[in-house]
Amino acid sequence: MKKIFSTTMIIILFYSCGNSNQLTKNNNEIKTNYPENVVVSNQTISKNTNAFEDNLIEFNNCKINEHGKGKCKEYLSKAVCEYYGIDDLTDGQNYVKYDKIPEKLKELGSWKNIGKFNDENLKEALNCLNNLGNPVLIFNEDDSYVHVVALKPNDKLFKSGKWGNISVPSCVSYFPRRKDSFSGKGINYAFKSAKNLSIWTKK
Repeated sequence: MKKIFSTTMIIILFYSCGNSNQLTKNNNEIKTNYPENVVVSNQTISKNTNAFEDNLIEFNNCKINEHGKGKCKEYLSKAVCEYYGIDDLTDGQNYVKYDKIPEKLKELGSWKNIGKFNDENLKEALNCLNNLGNPVLIFNEDDSYVHVVALKPNDKLFKSGKWGNISVPSCVSYFPRRKDSFSGKGINYAFKSAKNLSIWTKK
């Protein structure tokens, strides 16, 4: 009975931030089982720890070779899905366009809104990102155009003078209009200010 109670408590604590990874029992220990591949609508999404950098290259090449509105919009969704081995940001056999990501997150029951960009919510987001392995996306509300970034796991923080000298996390930002897309700079390079930024994470 004591062993069952201990195991139950471990599982409850592990899910405190809504981690959705499978748990398996092996040699009387609870271990995290991250699936290597996820099948989505006859597609297979493989986990790829270089997905942010690989898709940044693809995104930049796409912008060179494809012209016109509506092009090259799927690469952030593709990068997040490939990095985490999830299918959340897909629509049938396609990846969700970057400007439709906020709408998609609000529809998904598997994601939650942590809140506005402030110290307390950022700490929760970084815990979900770095300790529990859940993706974290941040986007701007009430702006003339939508921009979405993914926080980069286990990366360094940057001091931002223009944001009140606070420490800001590293992120991945694919700019549809600008030429300086990146994987690994502070979030202050992706947005003008912290105002109206909304933080979302997978449960």
